[in-house]
Amino acid sequence: MRCASMRCMRKAMKPVIVIVLAVAVAAGAAVFLSRQPDRPSETNAAPLTADIKSGGHFRGPENAQVTLVEFGDYQCPSCGAYHPFVKEILNRYPQQVRLEFHHFPLISIHPNSMAASKAAEAAGEQGHYWEMHDALFEYQTQWSDKPDPKPVFAAIANRIGINGTILVQTMDSPRFQERILKDVEQGDRAKIQAVPTFFINGQQVHILLSMEDFVRVIEANLHK
Repeated sequence: MRCASMRCMRKAMKPVIVIVLAVAVAAGAAVFLSRQPDRPSETNAAPLTADIKSGGHFRGPENAQVTLVEFGDYQCPSCGAYHPFVKEILNRYPQQVRLEFHHFPLISIHPNSMAASKAAEAAGEQGHYWEMHDALFEYQTQWSDKPDPKPVFAAIANRIGINGTILVQTMDSPRFQERILKDVEQGDRAKIQAVPTFFINGQQVHILLSMEDFVRVIEANLHK
């Protein structure tokens, strides 16, 4: 796996994104994090406040006190590992928290990530974006290493009540890629360097090691 410290890192960007494998060096010895269990680590970067414009997919009440923005990649193992935390936050705070998801596919290390984002958008056209969003993370290991993930996307769609044939037939529409690239442009403006990246009420949050950390940050914002 090419994701270090529970986040998949990116470096300089070409038309979409170029990623660099992060290697941690401590006390003169290299520690290859990709061989360790996924663990998040603290970053020295200062918190970034960003004006993330609307355009992502929303889940939760419009007048929620807390807006949780996620830039994510459906093929990223780290994003998949964080997904249950995000779902649990929405379950715990159904009236207080609103999720906004933005596509940020790191295609140089996750070659199926753009296709997965297109599949989610195609499901959205059938009125089932969030069902496909959840399923892509939950069944990530079934499609992430496939040379052609479309048959798996169709099977997943059928499994959750979406017409998989229509999904596969429509997912390569230019309008879906255009929307995804708009999300990527927003991420570039917000100086996203890794996925998943979270903003809570416009403030980038770097250290979310556990469910308890999510709850702590959400509670702090609810009591401001």
